[in-house]
Amino acid sequence: MIMQERQVIFTFIWISLFFVASDSVAKSSCPVQTVKREILNRGFHRDLVTRLDLGGFAEQVKRCRVLFRQNIPSALFLDPYQLSSLRQHNQSEVILLAAVDLEAPEYLATGQTALIYAKPDPACIHCFISIVPIHARYHRPSAVSHDESFTLQNPQILIFCSKDSPHSGCSDYPVVEAPCGVDSGNTCGWLDVPYIPVPKKLLLEVPVGMTQHQPVVCTVTIAVTLVCTWMILIAVYKHSHLLVKPSV
Repeated sequence: MIMQERQVIFTFIWISLFFVASDSVAKSSCPVQTVKREILNRGFHRDLVTRLDLGGFAEQVKRCRVLFRQNIPSALFLDPYQLSSLRQHNQSEVILLAAVDLEAPEYLATGQTALIYAKPDPACIHCFISIVPIHARYHRPSAVSHDESFTLQNPQILIFCSKDSPHSGCSDYPVVEAPCGVDSGNTCGWLDVPYIPVPKKLLLEVPVGMTQHQPVVCTVTIAVTLVCTWMILIAVYKHSHLLVKPSV
């Protein structure tokens, strides 16, 4: 009797393991993509480069579109006027979901969300790429470091193809409603696909002022302002006769 009970338990365990393995294989039938990100340039004006390799969907790349939903922290901002100019030159397609205060410092600003429509990468037949200019905001002066570091969150990767799903094994992934394009007033059902980010975390460093330099900066600023004001007054006094109209 005990032997029969053990056999039943072992049989149940093997069946459970079989279904777990089968479920894992089914879920892995949808290819996992790789997204590479990097920051170009230094200082307050950078370029965010995002590349997506759609090798798993290689046969359907030509009829698919890719959208990066990127959260921008308060330490950064996208310039809507610059984005409009790039769009006119067919260099970038970005939708900002909220108004942007270009003059606000980091401690008074709020984060924003951008919808970045990627373009086919000419260097890779089944890849998409986006290059978006980003700008750092001014931070409070620091007493310990010349730089302020923060992490740029990984974007949400959305894919829209001419069919309901770009791959038969991806039916379990959620569908997100988003604008079909920058100029389109309609929304489409984009597939929210998982991916492997490279690197896992994208760190940025922004130069900040030092509190120890505040007396020097204030003194120099006041001195330069006074000198420039004095020079303007002298120039106005010397040429004041040119402003007087001759009497008739």
